[in-house]
Amino acid sequence: MVWPLPPRRTRPAPLARAALAAVLVTAPLAVLSPPAAAAPAASRTAAAPAASRTAASPASGTAGAPAPGGAAAAPAAAGPARPVVSALSRSAAPGDRGLARDALRADLSRERFYFAMTDRFANGDTGNDTGGLSGDRLTTGFDPTHKGFYQGGDLKGLIGRLDYIQGLGSTAIWITPAFANRPVQGTGANASAGYHGYWITDFTRIDPHLGTNAEMKKLVREAHRRGMKVFFDIITNHTADVIDYAEKTYSYRSKGAYPYVDASGRPFDDREYASGGRFPKVTADSFPYTPVAPAGAKTPSWLNDVTMYHNRGDSTFSGENSEYGDFHGLDDLWTERPEVVEGMIDIYRTWVRETGIDGFRIDTAKHVNMEFWERFSPALRGYAAKLGNERFFMFGEVYSSDPAFTSRYSTRGGMNATLDFPFQEAARSFSGGTADAARLARLYADDDHHTDADSNASSLPTFLGNHDMGRIGRFLKQDDPGATDAELLRRDLLAHELMYLTRGQPVVYYGDA
Repeated sequence: MVWPLPPRRTRPAPLARAALAAVLVTAPLAVLSPPAAAAPAASRTAAAPAASRTAASPASGTAGAPAPGGAAAAPAAAGPARPVVSALSRSAAPGDRGLARDALRADLSRERFYFAMTDRFANGDTGNDTGGLSGDRLTTGFDPTHKGFYQGGDLKGLIGRLDYIQGLGSTAIWITPAFANRPVQGTGANASAGYHGYWITDFTRIDPHLGTNAEMKKLVREAHRRGMKVFFDIITNHTADVIDYAEKTYSYRSKGAYPYVDASGRPFDDREYASGGRFPKVTADSFPYTPVAPAGAKTPSWLNDVTMYHNRGDSTFSGENSEYGDFHGLDDLWTERPEVVEGMIDIYRTWVRETGIDGFRIDTAKHVNMEFWERFSPALRGYAAKLGNERFFMFGEVYSSDPAFTSRYSTRGGMNATLDFPFQEAARSFSGGTADAARLARLYADDDHHTDADSNASSLPTFLGNHDMGRIGRFLKQDDPGATDAELLRRDLLAHELMYLTRGQPVVYYGDA
Protein backbone atom coordinates (compact mmCIF):
# COMPACT_ATOMS: atom_id res chain seq x y z
CA MET A 1 0.00 0.00 0.00
CA VAL A 2 1.35 3.41 -0.92
CA TRP A 3 1.44 5.80 2.02
CA PRO A 4 -0.03 8.30 2.38
CA LEU A 5 -3.08 8.19 0.17
CA PRO A 6 -5.20 11.30 -0.38
CA PRO A 7 -7.91 11.79 2.25
CA ARG A 8 -11.39 10.53 1.52
CA ARG A 9 -12.73 12.10 -1.08
CA THR A 10 17.87 -22.73 13.37
CA ARG A 11 18.21 -25.37 15.25
CA PRO A 12 17.46 -29.21 14.91
CA ALA A 13 13.83 -30.20 14.75
CA PRO A 14 12.28 -31.43 18.06
CA LEU A 15 11.87 -34.96 16.66
CA ALA A 16 15.54 -35.11 15.68
CA ARG A 17 16.60 -33.95 19.14
CA ALA A 18 14.33 -36.51 20.80
CA ALA A 19 15.75 -39.33 18.65
CA LEU A 20 19.31 -38.26 19.47
CA ALA A 21 18.54 -38.19 23.19
CA ALA A 22 17.06 -41.68 23.03
CA VAL A 23 20.17 -43.06 21.36
CA LEU A 24 22.45 -41.39 23.91
CA VAL A 25 20.46 -42.86 26.77
CA THR A 26 20.44 -46.40 25.40
CA ALA A 27 23.93 -46.59 23.83
CA PRO A 28 26.35 -48.84 25.81
CA LEU A 29 29.16 -47.06 27.60
CA ALA A 30 32.78 -47.97 26.92
CA VAL A 31 35.98 -47.12 28.74
CA LEU A 32 38.41 -45.33 26.48
CA SER A 33 41.83 -46.96 26.60
CA PRO A 34 44.83 -46.64 24.31
CA PRO A 35 44.87 -49.40 21.68
CA ALA A 36 47.80 -51.82 21.51
CA ALA A 37 49.78 -50.58 18.57
CA ALA A 38 50.86 -54.00 17.35
CA ALA A 39 47.59 -55.80 18.01
CA PRO A 40 45.47 -56.72 15.03
CA ALA A 41 42.12 -55.03 14.66
CA ALA A 42 40.21 -58.13 15.72
CA SER A 43 42.19 -58.37 18.98
CA ARG A 44 41.56 -54.73 19.80
CA THR A 45 37.85 -55.13 19.28
CA ALA A 46 37.65 -58.18 21.49
CA ALA A 47 39.65 -56.58 24.29
CA ALA A 48 37.09 -53.92 25.12
CA PRO A 49 34.35 -56.19 26.49
CA ALA A 50 36.96 -58.25 28.35
CA ALA A 51 38.32 -55.17 30.07
CA SER A 52 34.82 -54.13 31.01
CA ARG A 53 34.13 -57.52 32.62
CA THR A 54 37.30 -57.54 34.74
CA ALA A 55 37.39 -53.89 35.79
CA ALA A 56 36.77 -53.31 39.49
CA SER A 57 33.24 -52.33 40.39
CA PRO A 58 31.05 -52.45 43.49
CA ALA A 59 29.51 -55.70 42.22
CA SER A 60 32.83 -57.52 41.81
CA GLY A 61 34.18 -57.19 45.33
CA THR A 62 37.46 -55.62 46.44
CA ALA A 63 40.32 -55.00 44.07
CA GLY A 64 42.70 -57.97 43.79
CA ALA A 65 40.08 -60.53 44.86
CA PRO A 66 40.24 -63.80 42.95
CA ALA A 67 38.16 -63.82 39.82
CA PRO A 68 35.77 -66.68 39.13
CA GLY A 69 37.75 -69.76 38.10
CA GLY A 70 40.59 -68.96 40.49
CA ALA A 71 42.44 -66.45 38.28
CA ALA A 72 43.63 -63.27 39.95
CA ALA A 73 42.42 -59.96 38.57
CA ALA A 74 45.06 -57.84 36.82
CA PRO A 75 46.18 -54.78 38.78
CA ALA A 76 44.71 -51.45 37.67
CA ALA A 77 46.84 -49.54 35.19
CA ALA A 78 48.67 -46.56 36.57
CA GLY A 79 47.87 -43.06 35.26
CA PRO A 80 45.04 -40.52 35.33
CA ALA A 81 41.43 -41.65 35.10
CA ARG A 82 39.96 -41.51 31.63
CA PRO A 83 36.47 -40.17 30.85
CA VAL A 84 33.65 -42.57 30.16
CA VAL A 85 32.10 -41.63 26.78
CA SER A 86 29.38 -43.31 24.74
CA ALA A 87 30.31 -44.86 21.40
CA LEU A 88 27.96 -42.45 19.66
CA SER A 89 29.57 -39.42 21.29
CA ARG A 90 32.97 -40.32 19.82
CA SER A 91 31.56 -39.97 16.29
CA ALA A 92 28.71 -37.43 16.69
CA ALA A 93 30.66 -34.26 17.49
CA PRO A 94 30.29 -31.98 14.43
CA GLY A 95 33.32 -30.72 12.61
CA ASP A 96 33.70 -27.26 11.10
CA ARG A 97 31.75 -28.27 7.99
CA GLY A 98 28.82 -29.45 10.09
CA LEU A 99 28.81 -26.34 12.25
CA ALA A 100 28.78 -24.08 9.17
CA ARG A 101 25.97 -25.85 7.35
CA ASP A 102 22.73 -24.07 6.42
CA ALA A 103 19.90 -23.67 8.87
CA LEU A 104 16.74 -25.65 8.25
CA ARG A 105 15.10 -24.08 5.21
CA ALA A 106 11.76 -24.36 3.48
CA ASP A 107 11.82 -24.95 -0.27
CA LEU A 108 11.59 -21.32 -1.32
CA SER A 109 14.01 -19.43 0.90
CA ARG A 110 16.96 -18.53 -1.31
CA GLU A 111 15.59 -15.85 -3.65
CA ARG A 112 17.02 -12.37 -4.17
CA PHE A 113 14.07 -10.11 -4.94
CA TYR A 114 14.03 -6.99 -7.08
CA PHE A 115 10.98 -4.85 -6.23
CA ALA A 116 9.87 -2.55 -9.04
CA MET A 117 7.03 -0.05 -9.20
CA THR A 118 6.04 -0.71 -12.80
CA ASP A 119 4.90 2.83 -13.63
CA ARG A 120 8.20 4.29 -12.39
CA PHE A 121 10.62 1.79 -13.89
CA ALA A 122 10.82 1.92 -17.71
CA ASN A 123 8.55 3.23 -20.47
CA GLY A 124 8.53 0.65 -23.24
CA ASP A 125 5.39 1.87 -25.03
CA THR A 126 4.47 5.56 -25.04
CA GLY A 127 1.20 4.66 -26.74
CA ASN A 128 -0.33 3.49 -23.44
CA ASP A 129 0.77 6.46 -21.32
CA THR A 130 -2.77 7.81 -20.96
CA GLY A 131 -4.36 4.40 -20.57
CA GLY A 132 -6.50 4.89 -23.68
CA LEU A 133 -8.25 7.88 -22.11
CA SER A 134 -8.57 11.40 -23.47
CA GLY A 135 -8.39 14.68 -21.59
CA ASP A 136 -6.20 16.29 -18.94
CA ARG A 137 -4.43 14.58 -16.07
CA LEU A 138 -7.56 14.56 -13.90
CA THR A 139 -9.14 12.31 -16.51
CA THR A 140 -6.23 10.23 -17.80
CA GLY A 141 -4.12 10.20 -14.66
CA PHE A 142 -0.99 10.89 -16.75
CA ASP A 143 1.33 13.78 -15.91
CA PRO A 144 5.08 13.07 -15.96
CA THR A 145 5.74 16.48 -14.36
CA HIS A 146 3.94 15.56 -11.12
CA LYS A 147 4.98 12.70 -8.84
CA GLY A 148 1.38 11.96 -7.88
CA PHE A 149 0.40 10.88 -11.41
CA TYR A 150 1.31 8.20 -13.95
CA GLN A 151 4.80 8.61 -15.41
CA GLY A 152 4.60 6.14 -18.32
CA GLY A 153 6.36 3.01 -17.08
CA ASP A 154 4.83 -0.25 -18.26
CA LEU A 155 5.19 -4.01 -18.60
CA LYS A 156 6.92 -3.73 -21.96
CA GLY A 157 9.58 -1.54 -20.37
CA LEU A 158 10.00 -4.07 -17.57
CA ILE A 159 10.37 -6.94 -20.03
CA GLY A 160 13.04 -4.99 -21.87
CA ARG A 161 15.06 -4.62 -18.65
CA LEU A 162 14.95 -8.22 -17.43
CA ASP A 163 18.58 -8.83 -18.40
CA TYR A 164 19.62 -5.77 -16.41
CA ILE A 165 17.67 -6.97 -13.35
CA GLN A 166 19.15 -10.45 -13.62
CA GLY A 167 22.61 -8.96 -14.04
CA LEU A 168 22.27 -7.38 -10.60
CA GLY A 169 22.10 -10.87 -9.14
CA SER A 170 18.32 -10.89 -8.74
CA THR A 171 16.51 -14.21 -9.00
CA ALA A 172 12.94 -12.93 -8.57
CA ILE A 173 10.88 -9.87 -9.46
CA TRP A 174 8.09 -8.44 -7.32
CA ILE A 175 5.96 -5.80 -9.03
CA THR A 176 3.35 -3.42 -7.64
CA PRO A 177 -0.32 -4.30 -8.35
CA ALA A 178 -0.98 -4.27 -12.07
CA PHE A 179 -4.78 -4.61 -12.23
CA ALA A 180 -6.99 -1.86 -13.66
CA ASN A 181 -7.24 1.07 -11.26
CA ARG A 182 -9.47 4.06 -10.90
CA PRO A 183 -7.29 6.57 -12.80
CA VAL A 184 -7.76 9.49 -10.38
CA GLN A 185 -9.14 9.89 -6.88
CA GLY A 186 -9.54 12.99 -4.74
CA THR A 187 -10.22 16.57 -5.72
CA GLY A 188 -8.26 19.79 -5.93
CA ALA A 189 -4.87 19.64 -4.27
CA ASN A 190 -5.67 16.15 -2.97
CA ALA A 191 -6.20 14.66 -6.43
CA SER A 192 -3.73 11.98 -7.52
CA ALA A 193 -3.58 8.93 -9.78
CA GLY A 194 -3.59 5.19 -9.21
CA TYR A 195 -0.09 4.72 -10.65
CA HIS A 196 0.84 2.57 -7.62
CA GLY A 197 -1.92 0.04 -8.35
CA TYR A 198 -3.78 -0.05 -5.02
CA TRP A 199 -7.11 1.46 -6.22
CA ILE A 200 -8.44 -1.51 -8.16
CA THR A 201 -11.75 -1.42 -10.02
CA ASP A 202 -11.20 -4.46 -12.30
CA PHE A 203 -9.45 -7.50 -10.85
CA THR A 204 -9.60 -9.38 -14.17
CA ARG A 205 -7.67 -6.95 -16.39
CA ILE A 206 -4.23 -5.36 -16.42
CA ASP A 207 -4.33 -1.57 -16.08
CA PRO A 208 -4.20 -0.15 -19.63
CA HIS A 209 -1.60 2.39 -18.47
CA LEU A 210 0.72 -0.59 -17.88
CA GLY A 211 -0.15 -2.91 -20.74
CA THR A 212 -2.35 -5.91 -21.44
CA ASN A 213 -3.07 -9.35 -20.02
CA ALA A 214 -1.03 -10.82 -22.88
CA GLU A 215 1.98 -8.68 -21.93
CA MET A 216 1.72 -9.85 -18.33
CA LYS A 217 1.85 -13.47 -19.51
CA LYS A 218 4.86 -12.57 -21.64
CA LEU A 219 6.63 -11.02 -18.65
CA VAL A 220 6.25 -14.27 -16.71
CA ARG A 221 7.38 -16.38 -19.69
CA GLU A 222 10.44 -14.23 -20.31
CA ALA A 223 11.42 -14.24 -16.66
CA HIS A 224 11.01 -18.01 -16.44
CA ARG A 225 13.12 -18.44 -19.56
CA ARG A 226 15.91 -16.73 -17.66
CA GLY A 227 15.36 -18.84 -14.55
CA MET A 228 13.74 -15.98 -12.66
CA LYS A 229 10.48 -15.91 -10.70
CA VAL A 230 7.70 -13.30 -10.82
CA PHE A 231 5.53 -12.24 -7.87
CA PHE A 232 2.33 -10.20 -8.09
CA ASP A 233 1.38 -7.68 -5.44
CA ILE A 234 -2.28 -8.42 -4.63
CA ILE A 235 -5.04 -6.89 -2.50
CA THR A 236 -7.93 -8.57 -0.70
CA ASN A 237 -8.64 -5.90 1.91
CA HIS A 238 -10.26 -3.24 -0.25
CA THR A 239 -11.04 -1.87 -3.69
CA ALA A 240 -10.99 1.66 -5.11
CA ASP A 241 -13.07 4.31 -3.35
CA VAL A 242 -16.40 4.02 -5.18
CA ILE A 243 -18.97 3.63 -2.39
CA ASP A 244 -20.30 6.76 -0.71
CA TYR A 245 -22.53 7.10 2.35
CA ALA A 246 -25.91 8.79 2.18
CA GLU A 247 -25.16 10.41 5.52
CA LYS A 248 -22.13 12.24 4.02
CA THR A 249 -20.10 11.65 7.16
CA TYR A 250 -17.26 9.14 7.39
CA SER A 251 -15.95 8.77 10.95
CA TYR A 252 -15.80 5.19 12.18
CA ARG A 253 -18.87 3.69 13.85
CA SER A 254 -18.09 0.77 16.15
CA LYS A 255 -19.80 -2.61 16.27
CA GLY A 256 -20.74 -2.09 19.89
CA ALA A 257 -22.63 1.13 19.24
CA TYR A 258 -23.85 0.18 15.76
CA PRO A 259 -24.17 -3.62 15.43
CA TYR A 260 -24.91 -5.25 12.12
CA VAL A 261 -28.55 -6.28 11.75
CA ASP A 262 -29.96 -8.96 9.48
CA ALA A 263 -32.78 -8.49 6.97
CA SER A 264 -35.29 -8.89 9.80
CA GLY A 265 -33.66 -6.23 11.95
CA ARG A 266 -32.00 -8.60 14.44
CA PRO A 267 -28.47 -7.67 15.57
CA PHE A 268 -25.71 -10.23 14.96
CA ASP A 269 -21.95 -10.53 15.30
CA ASP A 270 -20.36 -11.29 11.94
CA ARG A 271 -17.30 -12.88 13.60
CA GLU A 272 -19.47 -15.80 14.68
CA TYR A 273 -19.71 -16.77 10.99
CA ALA A 274 -16.18 -15.87 9.85
CA SER A 275 -14.95 -19.47 10.09
CA GLY A 276 -17.92 -20.89 8.23
CA GLY A 277 -21.61 -21.40 8.62
CA ARG A 278 -24.61 -19.78 7.00
CA PHE A 279 -24.11 -16.02 7.00
CA PRO A 280 -27.25 -14.00 7.88
CA LYS A 281 -29.14 -12.37 5.04
CA VAL A 282 -28.50 -8.63 4.96
CA THR A 283 -29.68 -5.57 3.04
CA ALA A 284 -28.36 -2.04 2.50
CA ASP A 285 -30.12 -1.13 5.77
CA SER A 286 -28.00 -3.57 7.80
CA PHE A 287 -25.06 -1.18 8.24
CA PRO A 288 -24.16 1.78 10.46
CA TYR A 289 -23.99 3.89 7.29
CA THR A 290 -26.19 3.74 4.20
CA PRO A 291 -23.95 2.73 1.28
CA VAL A 292 -24.62 4.06 -2.23
CA ALA A 293 -22.60 3.33 -5.37
CA PRO A 294 -22.84 3.68 -9.16
CA ALA A 295 -23.86 0.55 -11.05
CA GLY A 296 -21.23 -1.59 -12.77
CA ALA A 297 -18.17 0.30 -11.54
CA LYS A 298 -16.21 -2.82 -10.59
CA THR A 299 -15.34 -6.25 -11.98
CA PRO A 300 -16.15 -9.04 -11.15
CA SER A 301 -19.79 -8.08 -10.81
CA TRP A 302 -20.20 -9.31 -7.22
CA LEU A 303 -17.99 -6.39 -6.15
CA ASN A 304 -20.83 -4.01 -7.11
CA ASP A 305 -23.01 -5.37 -4.29
CA VAL A 306 -22.67 -2.79 -1.49
CA THR A 307 -23.48 -5.44 1.11
CA MET A 308 -20.09 -7.06 0.43
CA TYR A 309 -18.36 -4.24 2.33
CA HIS A 310 -18.02 -3.30 6.01
CA ASN A 311 -19.53 0.21 5.54
CA ARG A 312 -18.40 1.49 8.95
CA GLY A 313 -16.42 4.60 8.02
CA ASP A 314 -12.73 5.46 7.97
CA SER A 315 -10.15 3.51 9.94
CA THR A 316 -7.91 5.09 12.54
CA PHE A 317 -5.73 1.93 12.39
CA SER A 318 -6.26 0.89 15.98
CA GLY A 319 -8.40 -1.68 17.73
CA GLU A 320 -11.50 -2.95 15.98
CA ASN A 321 -11.42 -0.41 13.16
CA SER A 322 -7.98 -1.61 12.04
CA GLU A 323 -9.81 -4.51 10.39
CA TYR A 324 -13.26 -2.99 9.83
CA GLY A 325 -12.55 0.59 8.78
CA ASP A 326 -11.94 2.05 5.32
CA PHE A 327 -8.25 2.54 4.56
CA HIS A 328 -8.26 6.28 3.78
CA GLY A 329 -11.72 5.93 2.25
CA LEU A 330 -11.00 2.83 0.14
CA ASP A 331 -13.98 0.46 0.11
CA ASP A 332 -13.22 -2.12 2.82
CA LEU A 333 -14.41 -5.61 1.88
CA TRP A 334 -16.49 -7.61 4.35
CA THR A 335 -13.95 -10.41 4.49
CA GLU A 336 -15.90 -12.27 7.17
CA ARG A 337 -18.50 -13.10 4.51
CA PRO A 338 -18.02 -16.46 2.72
CA GLU A 339 -18.97 -14.85 -0.61
CA VAL A 340 -16.02 -12.47 -0.30
CA VAL A 341 -13.62 -15.25 0.65
CA GLU A 342 -14.69 -17.41 -2.29
CA GLY A 343 -14.75 -14.44 -4.64
CA MET A 344 -11.17 -13.48 -3.81
CA ILE A 345 -9.99 -17.08 -4.05
CA ASP A 346 -11.55 -17.34 -7.51
CA ILE A 347 -9.97 -14.06 -8.70
CA TYR A 348 -6.44 -15.06 -7.75
CA ARG A 349 -6.76 -18.71 -8.78
CA THR A 350 -7.50 -17.37 -12.25
CA TRP A 351 -4.28 -15.36 -12.34
CA VAL A 352 -2.29 -18.36 -11.09
CA ARG A 353 -3.77 -20.52 -13.84
CA GLU A 354 -3.56 -17.98 -16.65
CA THR A 355 -0.07 -16.60 -16.05
CA GLY A 356 1.94 -19.26 -14.22
CA ILE A 357 2.90 -16.68 -11.58
CA ASP A 358 5.24 -17.90 -8.82
CA GLY A 359 3.57 -16.28 -5.84
CA PHE A 360 1.97 -13.24 -4.24
CA ARG A 361 2.95 -10.41 -1.97
CA ILE A 362 -0.26 -9.62 -0.08
CA ASP A 363 -1.01 -5.98 0.69
CA THR A 364 -2.51 -4.75 4.01
CA ALA A 365 -2.65 -8.30 5.39
CA LYS A 366 -2.97 -7.22 9.02
CA HIS A 367 -6.14 -5.26 8.20
CA VAL A 368 -7.95 -8.48 7.22
CA ASN A 369 -9.38 -10.90 9.81
CA MET A 370 -7.31 -14.02 10.49
CA GLU A 371 -10.16 -16.39 9.59
CA PHE A 372 -9.96 -15.11 6.01
CA TRP A 373 -6.28 -16.06 5.74
CA GLU A 374 -6.92 -19.47 7.26
CA ARG A 375 -9.12 -20.21 4.24
CA PHE A 376 -7.52 -18.11 1.51
CA SER A 377 -3.87 -19.17 1.99
CA PRO A 378 -4.29 -22.96 1.80
CA ALA A 379 -6.76 -22.59 -1.07
CA LEU A 380 -4.25 -20.69 -3.23
CA ARG A 381 -1.22 -22.75 -2.26
CA GLY A 382 -3.15 -25.96 -2.78
CA TYR A 383 -4.44 -24.84 -6.17
CA ALA A 384 -0.95 -23.89 -7.37
CA ALA A 385 0.35 -27.27 -6.20
CA LYS A 386 -2.32 -29.06 -8.25
CA LEU A 387 -1.10 -27.12 -11.27
CA GLY A 388 2.44 -28.32 -10.62
CA ASN A 389 3.89 -25.48 -8.53
CA GLU A 390 4.40 -26.95 -5.07
CA ARG A 391 6.70 -24.04 -4.17
CA PHE A 392 4.12 -21.29 -4.69
CA PHE A 393 5.12 -18.60 -2.20
CA MET A 394 2.93 -16.01 -0.50
CA PHE A 395 4.21 -13.33 1.85
CA GLY A 396 2.09 -10.73 3.59
CA GLU A 397 2.54 -7.08 4.46
CA VAL A 398 2.15 -6.91 8.24
CA TYR A 399 3.38 -3.46 9.19
CA SER A 400 4.81 -4.03 12.66
CA SER A 401 8.27 -4.35 14.22
CA ASP A 402 7.07 -7.07 16.63
CA PRO A 403 7.92 -10.62 15.42
CA ALA A 404 5.44 -12.11 17.88
CA PHE A 405 2.72 -10.29 15.93
CA THR A 406 3.99 -10.52 12.35
CA SER A 407 4.66 -14.26 12.63
CA ARG A 408 0.98 -15.07 13.31
CA TYR A 409 0.16 -14.61 9.63
CA SER A 410 2.45 -17.48 8.65
CA THR A 411 2.16 -19.77 11.68
CA ARG A 412 -1.63 -19.38 11.91
CA GLY A 413 -2.72 -17.57 8.74
CA GLY A 414 -1.13 -20.07 6.36
CA MET A 415 1.15 -17.70 4.44
CA ASN A 416 4.71 -18.80 3.79
CA ALA A 417 6.16 -15.66 5.36
CA THR A 418 5.64 -11.99 6.08
CA LEU A 419 7.70 -9.01 4.99
CA ASP A 420 10.37 -8.58 7.65
CA PHE A 421 9.51 -5.17 9.08
CA PRO A 422 11.29 -6.11 12.35
CA PHE A 423 14.52 -6.57 10.38
CA GLN A 424 14.06 -3.25 8.61
CA GLU A 425 13.70 -1.40 11.90
CA ALA A 426 16.68 -3.14 13.52
CA ALA A 427 18.96 -2.84 10.48
CA ARG A 428 18.17 0.83 10.04
CA SER A 429 18.77 1.56 13.74
CA PHE A 430 22.06 -0.33 13.87
CA SER A 431 23.52 0.88 10.57
CA GLY A 432 22.34 4.42 11.28
CA GLY A 433 24.07 4.49 14.65
CA THR A 434 20.96 4.99 16.76
CA ALA A 435 21.15 1.48 18.31
CA ASP A 436 23.95 -0.92 19.21
CA ALA A 437 24.37 -4.58 18.32
CA ALA A 438 22.05 -5.59 21.15
CA ARG A 439 19.16 -4.48 18.92
CA LEU A 440 20.22 -7.01 16.28
CA ALA A 441 20.66 -9.68 18.95
CA ARG A 442 17.06 -9.19 20.08
CA LEU A 443 15.86 -9.46 16.50
CA TYR A 444 17.57 -12.79 15.85
CA ALA A 445 16.67 -14.14 19.30
CA ASP A 446 13.01 -13.73 18.28
CA ASP A 447 13.37 -15.83 15.12
CA ASP A 448 11.71 -18.83 16.77
CA HIS A 449 8.38 -17.00 16.52
CA HIS A 450 8.46 -17.76 12.79
CA THR A 451 9.12 -21.50 13.09
CA ASP A 452 6.37 -23.93 12.21
CA ALA A 453 6.05 -27.15 10.23
CA ASP A 454 6.84 -25.62 6.83
CA SER A 455 8.55 -22.26 7.37
CA ASN A 456 10.96 -20.32 9.53
CA ALA A 457 12.92 -17.06 9.57
CA SER A 458 14.99 -18.15 6.55
CA SER A 459 11.95 -17.49 4.36
CA LEU A 460 11.38 -13.90 5.48
CA PRO A 461 11.80 -11.29 2.72
CA THR A 462 14.12 -8.72 4.30
CA PHE A 463 14.30 -5.13 3.11
CA LEU A 464 15.68 -1.70 3.96
CA GLY A 465 13.17 0.59 2.23
CA ASN A 466 10.10 0.48 0.03
CA HIS A 467 7.37 2.48 -1.70
CA ASP A 468 5.52 3.14 1.56
CA MET A 469 8.37 4.08 3.85
CA GLY A 470 11.05 5.56 1.60
CA ARG A 471 14.65 4.63 0.89
CA ILE A 472 17.42 3.63 3.30
CA GLY A 473 19.57 6.58 2.19
CA ARG A 474 16.94 9.03 3.40
CA PHE A 475 16.57 7.22 6.72
CA LEU A 476 20.31 7.35 7.35
CA LYS A 477 20.35 11.07 6.59
CA GLN A 478 17.47 11.61 9.01
CA ASP A 479 19.28 9.68 11.74
CA ASP A 480 22.48 11.71 11.35
CA PRO A 481 21.85 15.02 9.53
CA GLY A 482 25.45 16.12 9.98
CA ALA A 483 27.04 13.03 8.42
CA THR A 484 29.22 13.44 5.34
CA ASP A 485 28.34 11.73 2.07
CA ALA A 486 31.25 9.33 2.58
CA GLU A 487 29.97 8.28 6.00
CA LEU A 488 26.41 7.88 4.75
CA LEU A 489 27.68 5.67 1.94
CA ARG A 490 29.56 3.46 4.39
CA ARG A 491 26.46 3.16 6.57
CA ASP A 492 24.34 2.37 3.51
CA LEU A 493 26.77 -0.41 2.56
CA LEU A 494 26.66 -1.75 6.11
CA ALA A 495 22.86 -1.92 5.98
CA HIS A 496 22.98 -3.82 2.68
CA GLU A 497 25.62 -6.19 4.04
CA LEU A 498 23.31 -7.00 6.93
CA MET A 499 20.49 -7.69 4.49
CA TYR A 500 22.51 -9.87 2.14
CA LEU A 501 24.66 -11.77 4.63
CA THR A 502 22.16 -12.68 7.35
CA ARG A 503 19.09 -14.93 7.29
CA GLY A 504 16.13 -14.16 5.04
CA GLN A 505 15.55 -13.33 1.37
CA PRO A 506 16.86 -9.85 0.48
CA VAL A 507 14.59 -7.42 -1.37
CA VAL A 508 16.18 -4.53 -3.26
CA TYR A 509 13.86 -1.63 -4.01
CA TYR A 510 14.33 -0.33 -7.55
CA GLY A 511 16.72 2.62 -7.61
CA ASP A 512 18.67 1.34 -4.60
CA ALA A 513 20.66 -1.16 -6.68
